[in-house]
Amino acid sequence: MARLLSFNKAARVLHYAQSTVSSQIQSLENSLGETLINRTGNKICLTPAGVMLLKYTQRLINIESEILSNFKDLNETSGNLIITTPHSVAAYYLPPVIKEFQQKYPNICFEFDSCVGYNFNDIFNAGLVDVAFLFNSNFSDKLLHVEELTKVNLVFVANPKDNTFDGVIESIDDFHDKTLLLSKSDCSYRMIFEKMLMRADVKLRKIQEVNSPEATKRILEQGYKGVALLPEITVQDQLVKGTLKCIQWNGQPFNAKLFMIWKKEKFQTEATKVFVQAVRKHFNKPCNPDN
Repeated sequence: MARLLSFNKAARVLHYAQSTVSSQIQSLENSLGETLINRTGNKICLTPAGVMLLKYTQRLINIESEILSNFKDLNETSGNLIITTPHSVAAYYLPPVIKEFQQKYPNICFEFDSCVGYNFNDIFNAGLVDVAFLFNSNFSDKLLHVEELTKVNLVFVANPKDNTFDGVIESIDDFHDKTLLLSKSDCSYRMIFEKMLMRADVKLRKIQEVNSPEATKRILEQGYKGVALLPEITVQDQLVKGTLKCIQWNGQPFNAKLFMIWKKEKFQTEATKVFVQAVRKHFNKPCNPDN
């Protein structure tokens, strides 16, 4: 409930009737004498009492995980991993990691969640995620382990028949009164680009928001006139096939960094530890078994 913020979705995940979930929440509220969830129309959110209960609940879950981890067969690493990540990381960076990881640790289960507008401290403290990935120019947090994995080149692409920029973008001013396809407003590399536009006082004609790189590519391939900003790795096949073209950017190199993030705490589940090491290995980073 706390993660999905939906009675209906929580019921589907738990394989319960929605009325059962609502009834259990109501029973818990009656027992504690506190309202745990605010209901406004179709939207719900945790009250301060709900947030407090969630933190205590996560402590109990962590204690249970620690007990099970310490007493399980040492030769059999198992558990669940909740990973929050941008679509492009899940689609283009993680598959080879997951493939090798599954072969070595077949008893670890994954749950992927999209990286959308998260306050990382909140979701880690609430136990809603084990490992997160983020595109950004820089990121640090004293309460979290933050590790830079690689630099990510960002490119502007369009349909091959679109001559809006004549193949070259000379400066940020060239975007004035142009149409762009961009990821949702909380996408980190979109925010980097929008800061550049704001500093230069450039006004776009229109922004079309698209929720994934795959959808953006398909829209452009069908002839939509506009320019998209995407990680280069997501459009390599289309550039080779000629279904999209890359527009040369003559400004300052435009890139982001890919970060892996997890919580600093004394006890880490074995599943989290081995996954972090697997990602480090894939990106040729030093493996430190202590964190």
